[in-house]
Amino acid sequence: MALDHALLDRATDDGSVVLRLYRWAGDTVSFGANERALRSWDRSAFERSRQPVVRRPTGGRAVWHGADDLTYAVTAPLTTFGGLRPAYRTIHERLARAFARLGHVAALAPQAAHHPGLDAGACFDMAVGGEVVIGGRKTVGSAQLAAGPSLLQHGAIALADRAAALARFGREKPLDTVRQLPTAPLLAMPLALADAIAAEWLDGGALAAPAWLADWAEAASERHASRYRDLAWTWRR
Repeated sequence: MALDHALLDRATDDGSVVLRLYRWAGDTVSFGANERALRSWDRSAFERSRQPVVRRPTGGRAVWHGADDLTYAVTAPLTTFGGLRPAYRTIHERLARAFARLGHVAALAPQAAHHPGLDAGACFDMAVGGEVVIGGRKTVGSAQLAAGPSLLQHGAIALADRAAALARFGREKPLDTVRQLPTAPLLAMPLALADAIAAEWLDGGALAAPAWLADWAEAASERHASRYRDLAWTWRR
């Protein structure tokens, strides 16, 4: 999260547009920046199981990031996409085309009649409009942050159904009553998917990131690292 935040800073400083693709070191849960995690999730259960938890700088609801899942992040000036809403759709359209390169029929979800807000539940419980859907299942869950003239959009690309894993920690939904999502389609392994996403951006005119950028981001992330390591931030509400 600190790396994504550092790249957001860079977008403001010099107008950089960066696509970052990464995986988590192990299964990790992330809460949305303003999610009422203490009301929705059992902190003691997370701590007893030693399940890693972080809080994102972006909004939305809880996400289970499987170690085999792929996460993307895009940082850019808001003017690059014309605002948050156009960015959400444009980035998801590019992701859908990347899935198509691997033979998957991907579409964007239609606008939902009801927005779930930040009530108890997981990000992948439902699509609210504009997310990437494959085989009737929400496959990409994204969140955004606007900071001054720049935006961060990042999201999890779930290669399997994570609903049951996350539901074990819910206060209001015992495991045996959780509504199960349709079975996820068999997606490509993360590296092949990352290659397809990168190819989609490169074919659209993007340039491969210079080697020094990763080192810069690692060093610059230290200014934000203490926040994302702080349990007071993770469990602030």
